[in-house]
Amino acid sequence: MSGKLVLVTGVTGFIAGHVAHGFLKAGYRVRGTARGDKAKQLTETIKVEGLEFARVDDIATDDLSEVLKGVYAIIHVASPLPGRTDVDDTLNSAIDGTNHILEAATKAGIEKLVITSSFGALFDASLVPGFHGLTFTYKDWGVVSREEARAKAEDPYYVYFASKILAEKAIWEYAEKHPELDIATVLPGFVFGPYADHFPLPKESQLGTNGFIHGLVSGAPLTPIPPFIADVRDVAKAHVLALGVNRKPLGEKRYIANGGNFTWRQAAAHLNKVRPEIKTAAIDAFADLPGPASKLDTTHTTQQLNFGTWIPTEKTIEDAADALVALKKTW
Repeated sequence: MSGKLVLVTGVTGFIAGHVAHGFLKAGYRVRGTARGDKAKQLTETIKVEGLEFARVDDIATDDLSEVLKGVYAIIHVASPLPGRTDVDDTLNSAIDGTNHILEAATKAGIEKLVITSSFGALFDASLVPGFHGLTFTYKDWGVVSREEARAKAEDPYYVYFASKILAEKAIWEYAEKHPELDIATVLPGFVFGPYADHFPLPKESQLGTNGFIHGLVSGAPLTPIPPFIADVRDVAKAHVLALGVNRKPLGEKRYIANGGNFTWRQAAAHLNKVRPEIKTAAIDAFADLPGPASKLDTTHTTQQLNFGTWIPTEKTIEDAADALVALKKTW
């Protein structure tokens, strides 16, 4: 395979595994980063043409000069999961890790980057605006400070979404000072779906957003969240397509990725119909949303990326449920 080489950070992650496969399918070569001995294990066990692995223990501090040799573009996906680290570690990993990647790219002469952000960067980290019947576009921004995130340290999702706001703010502030860089960000809704081929499957403590699906197929009456459903395969597709977009004015290359709205009550009702063997909680056990659901406007993404059709939310829930039922049998 002789395509251009892209670096995908945190390649064993749920989104990153699909991103890696998306770039391979598009004809690129992929170098994926992993921590510790995992990179060696991946090299020994995963034999996919065009895919290689490199060890990066700390994306915020490691010298990346060797890892970036020969790299055409950086696809920065790695980010700490909610609640996996304390508030300062989460913020530092997201913000300092992103800044470190940007600085390393500048030093290596790499101009093109695609960075995974979140819908949470579009509004308040409490996610309360997700229940206000609003429509959010790529031009919207959340506002938060490190101090506010520390004050909400007991709420891992607030801290996580605060880290996404602050990290993406840092990206565009850096880009303003370094006009040679050509950066795009991808802002998915809550990401669900099946797992990428070849990569190790997660343990129960590593499920991320698919943990909600685990709860759904295990009969839990899930707490309402803003019902933004992004299929992981669409999120990966958005990363690949974003890399091919020509330079745009600063901040124009923010791409919301979301298939539509679908509540847990709707998801349970759908699974009851198409997967009756999966025993969800009773439909009336799912609480109403605390307010009218807001929407994520993907028009800008669909037009600029020539995206085509988004995977229907029903399909996303079905495939994610099937994946989690199968995964539970491996534990």
